[in-house]
Amino acid sequence: MRDPINELLSDDHQSLGQLLTDIDESLATHDLASAFDLLDRFWARLAVHIRAEHLQLFPELARAPAAQLTGRDGLPTPAVLRELLARLRSDHDFFMKELARLIGTMRQLNGNATDGVETAADLRRRLQTIKERLEEHNQIEEKQVYVWPASLLDATDRSNLRDRLQHEISNLPPRLTRST
Repeated sequence: MRDPINELLSDDHQSLGQLLTDIDESLATHDLASAFDLLDRFWARLAVHIRAEHLQLFPELARAPAAQLTGRDGLPTPAVLRELLARLRSDHDFFMKELARLIGTMRQLNGNATDGVETAADLRRRLQTIKERLEEHNQIEEKQVYVWPASLLDATDRSNLRDRLQHEISNLPPRLTRST
């Protein structure tokens, strides 16, 4: 049975991955309006996922006593933990900046059909770069970072962390929660 924290965050990765696939399919068919809406949703959803990690998960891991961070039994050393969290934060910055650039490019298109075909191919290439880095990033999180709370926290603290993570992930911008 998977740990509830790992399950929550990994399932969110899968959901975000499906959105990326949907964006790519819309770009492949040159449906820029749909691609833009999906990209906006992906950007917001990834932002709340990242926020959950930055505000809840990463600080919890950083508070782990050095005596627990042995480098054995799948746990990192304090130095490895610091380096890995810094790398993940750097990845998060990359994702947000690149997605903002994609959103900006799509806004500039503003339905210009003549540029749409060429730009859709370029957007797909840029999206693929993000997707590849995100897949590697997610593997690190799912195989390491999301596993560590099970070894570092007691059951009550794990349950509280999971609830806080769920709250952050569910706290989407109003434009994405309004019914149409």
